[in-house]
Amino acid sequence: MAKTFFTAVLVAAALTGCSLFSESRPKDWTRASGDPDQTSADLSACRQQANAVIKRDADIDSDIAAARSNQSDPTRSPVLPGVDSFEREQRHDRIVNGCMRQRGYVLPQEKSIFE
Repeated sequence: MAKTFFTAVLVAAALTGCSLFSESRPKDWTRASGDPDQTSADLSACRQQANAVIKRDADIDSDIAAARSNQSDPTRSPVLPGVDSFEREQRHDRIVNGCMRQRGYVLPQEKSIFE
């Protein structure tokens, strides 16, 4: 029990230390001809698009998993290599970012604290 607790504390400390190497900034999408209301509307549309894609993929994965659970070979796992919440969030962000870039927006570059 103590070993597990110590390991958890060590991992948490390591992750906290990694966050010190970059500045956290809000994502401020900009476009030469964009006003804040249009930017907000475009961002909302891109988020809706990303949500639809993530839901569609989850539904497909669920259907595949259900079909595999009826297989006759017991040595094969019925569980698909799942996508955890972190991977879903990362994919969602990539979809939103791609959508906004297609609409002509850019994000400011994040700078390291060492620059």
